[in-house]
Amino acid sequence: MKPLKILSCLVFGLALALAGCTSDSPTEPGGGGGTPATPKVPEPVTTFRVTVTANPTQVAAGSNTPSNITVDVVRNDTGQPPADLTEVTLTTNLGGFGATGGPQTVTLQLVGGRAQAVLFPGTDIGTATVRAVVGPSAGAANVQIGQAATFFVSSIVPGVGDPQGGDEVTINGGGFDPPVRVTFNNATAQVLSVQSNRIRVRTPSATAAGVTVPVGSTAPVDVGVTINVNEVGTATDSLANGFTYAHGGGGIQQPEIFAVSPASGTNDGGTTVRITGSGFQAPVQVFFGLGSTVDNFNGVEAQVQSVTANELIVVSPAARGFGQNLVNQVVDLLVKNVNSGMSTIVQDRFKYGSDVLITAMGPGSGSFLGGTHVTIFGQGFDAPVAVSLGGIGQQVVSVTGTEIEIITTGVAVATCPANGFVTVTGVSVTNIESGATGTAPNLAFNFSVPRPLIFNLSPTSGVIGTTVTISGSDFPSQLRVTFGGDTTSGASAPVISNTPTTIKVTVPSPPPAFTFNTRPCDANGDGNAAGTQNVATPISVTVTDLGGTGCATTLANAFLLTPPNTTCTGDTAPTPACNDGIDNDSDGLIDFGTGATNDPGCTSATDNTE
Repeated sequence: MKPLKILSCLVFGLALALAGCTSDSPTEPGGGGGTPATPKVPEPVTTFRVTVTANPTQVAAGSNTPSNITVDVVRNDTGQPPADLTEVTLTTNLGGFGATGGPQTVTLQLVGGRAQAVLFPGTDIGTATVRAVVGPSAGAANVQIGQAATFFVSSIVPGVGDPQGGDEVTINGGGFDPPVRVTFNNATAQVLSVQSNRIRVRTPSATAAGVTVPVGSTAPVDVGVTINVNEVGTATDSLANGFTYAHGGGGIQQPEIFAVSPASGTNDGGTTVRITGSGFQAPVQVFFGLGSTVDNFNGVEAQVQSVTANELIVVSPAARGFGQNLVNQVVDLLVKNVNSGMSTIVQDRFKYGSDVLITAMGPGSGSFLGGTHVTIFGQGFDAPVAVSLGGIGQQVVSVTGTEIEIITTGVAVATCPANGFVTVTGVSVTNIESGATGTAPNLAFNFSVPRPLIFNLSPTSGVIGTTVTISGSDFPSQLRVTFGGDTTSGASAPVISNTPTTIKVTVPSPPPAFTFNTRPCDANGDGNAAGTQNVATPISVTVTDLGGTGCATTLANAFLLTPPNTTCTGDTAPTPACNDGIDNDSDGLIDFGTGATNDPGCTSATDNTE
């Protein structure tokens, strides 16, 4: 207590001094005559490190192949898992949990700090952000939902088998999505394995397929493949006469021709042709021409590339050769086993001068930077060829009469596509020498544009200046990390280091538009709770690709930012009134407003300006 205040108390008596010096002072400890209020210590907020992983990170739209989502949670203060049965809420913007068309929000219970769910893709293409929230903390992972691969059946190898069934054959093609059903005519085959481009099956018997095969004869059957059986996205494709039941009997070495694929090619030759049958024995001669018997057959010899007992692969000769003129004609084929002299002829099995025809293409997607190997299927291809996708010229690697392999050329990305793809439509193949052109206007290729994917942050809370490691994938070498707002309005974080999977940054001061959450407080113990105090507040984190695509990913409320100032504001003490019997301005005079010993500056009971 100040000396002048003691003097004033003595002048007016001990009792009055005690009353004036201890009871009514709003600025001294014990003011108001009560026990000083103990400031409330804010209860600590338990935060967690939430890690979300997805496997696989890319699934096809409309498929029934899910992504397995795993959530791992530990406390930031102890590093231990939270109590069992602690709830975690998962949300996704695409797809559904648990089943196709399932809910986009589920609440699970952690056991040992872990919870798991499955995310099924819907029919929409894009990035599914799966976010897990535990208390004030969150983590996320992204699942790319892409366009389903082109579905088609191209061949069956081997294409000939025993009428009793039981042979293992491989069905080649693309876009095979289980569950699948394979039929030989109307008989269902046993499916042994399924991959995206091949299916292994065990053939049913010819009897089950509804055909009779006497000794020395053959019977071709259609082979059908149905994908996504009894589920969303069911589709069927078939190969006419794709498999042939052959009954040799007695070791007969008479060659037989069952099927020729493709059944057409260019006049210049060069078409790779697969001839299936039985009784083939190397060396073999194959002729394209006209004639019903070996003696009167007039043809041009093909180049034989491979020989097995049931299959020949040859390259068609030119329609003009050795005095022949087979241009634009349907011709016969003669196959002869040279050593035995046994031969066979099939009529009207190959057409010269067919138009360029494009039937399929796979795979149907690849990087926007280019470099994807793609096969175009069809017929009438004749090197050299020019190939374009959506009007963009492509690099041609190899050409046969039925297949062209290309390496895609990269595409420019003006703005980041919302669905993660730049789709070009229309495939064109031109035989340069003849000018013959084929187009497939409805075939499309998706150039994928990856977004930076944020999985989690470590630590998930701290003050300005904290070093934070951001984990994810597809982080570009040129990037910007912002806290709060978006890529333009957020505050840029200094990047310490970065790799394709991690970025280390320093937490910046938040942008001007960011405001901390507050709570009421009573800082001076006067019972006035009008003041507020800043508290830790979640802030979003954004990673932006500056390398040309402009793609960005934001993880909302990813970091719990502790405010630099937690002082209470707006909680002031009441201004003392005049005539309160207290020396409020320490001039040695009591403030009663009148009298020689009173403060002349105090003019009224409500004068607070003395």
